[in-house]
Amino acid sequence: IFCLSAKIDFEKLVTDNQLDVQSFQGYGTAFMKKAGFSPDAYVQMAIQLATFRLFGKQVGTYESTQVRPFLHGRTETTRSVSLASAAFVKRMGLRSIHDDDTEARNEKLSLLREAATQHSEYTRQAARGMGVDRHLMVLFMLVDGDTVPTLFSHPLYSRSKYWRVSTSTLPNMPGFGPVVPDGVGIAYDIREDCCFFTITGRREHNWTDRLSHLLEESLLEMSSLTMTSKL
Repeated sequence: IFCLSAKIDFEKLVTDNQLDVQSFQGYGTAFMKKAGFSPDAYVQMAIQLATFRLFGKQVGTYESTQVRPFLHGRTETTRSVSLASAAFVKRMGLRSIHDDDTEARNEKLSLLREAATQHSEYTRQAARGMGVDRHLMVLFMLVDGDTVPTLFSHPLYSRSKYWRVSTSTLPNMPGFGPVVPDGVGIAYDIREDCCFFTITGRREHNWTDRLSHLLEESLLEMSSLTMTSKL
């Protein structure tokens, strides 16, 4: 009976979720580095633009960062949503628009560079154990009794750690499910001349195929900014 129940639960879990793979063959790390970007930061901004267009707004985005100075290692959260990434995606807009105006394209490129730079700096801080999420998690675990500090019951705190977009660099294209019911999981592998994304989400939302196309659209649109501007 227990084995049958487990089998039914497993089949339901599989059926309730969707998975799509985006094999982006346009370019990879070689182009990103030549354009002056950290490949990871560049791809994270593509994810921000794609999910901004999917949801109509920016949402909590988690990127796992390794903290090597600790014995046996730890992870910390790199938060991809920032004032700089917000400025970039809002300027790019909810729909892809081919812009022939050189000044406008240079403005978008400048915002992309600023967003990627801030993301790289956050990642460096997180890798040194200077992130905020693990610190707050430990403080919460130290709460004793029924009295919870106001911070941990504040709606903004709850919203800030509701990860509708969960991301991680994973080689060889494995994937993982969304961490919240109305979210998506994005595993990615950036190679020299291509990028792979494994995208997951709840089947009821039917988001994965659309997000796959939006990622491709974002990467192509971002590259057009660098190719038509002075690097």
